[in-house]
Amino acid sequence: MKWLSFIVKWLDHLKVRHKLLGIFLVVTAIPILIAGAYLSYGTREIVLDNSLREASASMEKLQGNFEVILSRIINISDMIFLSPEMRQLLQNDYDSPLEMYNAYNRYPVFRDYLKYYDEIETIQFFMTKEMITNSQFIYANDHIQKQDWYMDAIDRQGKIYWDYKNEHWTGKSFLALNRAIYGQGDELLGVLVIYISQDKLKTLMSGQPYNVFLTLDEQTIIYNHSAEYLGKRPLFLPHSLEINDTTVLDGQFEGDSVKINVHSFQPEKSLENTFQVSAIIPLEEVMKKPNEVFTRGFLIMLGIFAVSLVLIQIFIYNFHKRVQYLHEAMDQVAQGDFAITYNVKGNDEISNAFRGLKETSISIQKMIDEVYVHKLKEEKWKRKQKEIDFKMLASQINPHFLYNTLEMIRMKALMNKDPEVAQLVKMLSKMMRSSLERTDRLISIEKETELISYYLQIQQMRFGEDFSYHVEVEETLKKYYILPLIIQPLVENAMIHGLEAKEDRGFIRIVLLERKDFLEIEVTDNGVGIPRDTLKEIQERMDVETYQSEGNRIGLHNVQQRIKLYHGKDYGLTIESIHGLGTTVHMKLPKIEHDR
Repeated sequence: MKWLSFIVKWLDHLKVRHKLLGIFLVVTAIPILIAGAYLSYGTREIVLDNSLREASASMEKLQGNFEVILSRIINISDMIFLSPEMRQLLQNDYDSPLEMYNAYNRYPVFRDYLKYYDEIETIQFFMTKEMITNSQFIYANDHIQKQDWYMDAIDRQGKIYWDYKNEHWTGKSFLALNRAIYGQGDELLGVLVIYISQDKLKTLMSGQPYNVFLTLDEQTIIYNHSAEYLGKRPLFLPHSLEINDTTVLDGQFEGDSVKINVHSFQPEKSLENTFQVSAIIPLEEVMKKPNEVFTRGFLIMLGIFAVSLVLIQIFIYNFHKRVQYLHEAMDQVAQGDFAITYNVKGNDEISNAFRGLKETSISIQKMIDEVYVHKLKEEKWKRKQKEIDFKMLASQINPHFLYNTLEMIRMKALMNKDPEVAQLVKMLSKMMRSSLERTDRLISIEKETELISYYLQIQQMRFGEDFSYHVEVEETLKKYYILPLIIQPLVENAMIHGLEAKEDRGFIRIVLLERKDFLEIEVTDNGVGIPRDTLKEIQERMDVETYQSEGNRIGLHNVQQRIKLYHGKDYGLTIESIHGLGTTVHMKLPKIEHDR
């Protein structure tokens, strides 16, 4: 009795709406649904089983008739295969075309078979001997001998082989028996092809209640009342079927659910081919009558439900309306709209829940506003801090003093007839002038690469033959703009950390590429490389916004943060390095065709 008291206690804690709904389900809905489902399912299964048995019997009869046709064709091929007249016709020597025609006329076997057997569309023999070709005796030239069906027949050395192929003269496709014919001494005389009449197959299929397919080797449809399927692969069949077996499959055909009744068999003397007779049984058509009975029953049940719903609606209408208001308010909050402007009157559970939801939405909106304002202030502060950090380098030296001093050194070098030093000072002056310009405006790739070339030329003068470089820029890239001094730090890192510690000859390669949706810049050196642990530490450190660059050098971290602050998180740097072999830094930038 404990379980009974537990159920009573559980029912006592249910809301009134749930109790009313439970009474409706237990007394009315569930019994009607169970009885209706049971009757509908039982009727459906009975009708479906009858339909499948009828289809299976029809397929067995159709298979038997089809096997009779195949047996006749096989017997005819046997008679031709063993015919001495056929061998004599093909092995004799003829002095003139007239003798050949007369020989053909003395061998009327093909015409007799076509006359008395309506299963045959035509008979053709493809001769290896070069004789006059007519409608039935055809010389197998090089083109014919290279065709798959001809070579397959030769490979089988007289065994029967079925194929769905084009007739030689008309080009129409038929089911055909292929068989190589040999003379005395195993001399190959040619290949016999007997085509089965499509009209005969049409007559065989007539009167079938369902859509029937004849298929060869589960690969090719050889007959169906719709010509569009002929010669195509039967997608409704599995890849392997048991020979001489009957299978019922569930599947889809032209978008409809169907049952597929498949009879697979192997004709006599056909060791390599199987045929399938398949009936497509549409469930919608089979279940039409049961569905009508089910519909009538459903309408009766619907009437009962309608009466019940009217009675229940009298008691729960007001309750449902209040629940609907709460549901709409929850959807509004879920979609991000926290401004609930209406109220639910009353003092029950629904009104209390609604008031709680409204107070929660107000609190969430207030919290979002506070977090959003704080985030904006934080991002603004970080951007300002980065700009100050970057501009500190540029403000350390008085620009006018620096320019005048470098110009004086350049003139002294020219006066002393030292053009190499003068050129070196000129390039250094241009680099310093560029580094002290505004850093919040984009510059062209052409100008940026020019400054990098100055830097690399200075390094080459410094190291001589121990250093070389290569800058590769596609012509189409010169129209794009990038942040200033964004490539220079990568080149400096390659020189300082990659090449200065290298004992033999150093090399730097800079490549600027245009991808589909972005620009890619690669800086590669053959320096000492980076150990794996150090590389991992550098990669983690680059994405930490609060990390401060050491000293006055603008490192990889500052470059990464400048790119992400200006262009967004989808752009930035990635590093690849092998310790002892070198390092490659990849930079991903957006395509910008004008200064912003």
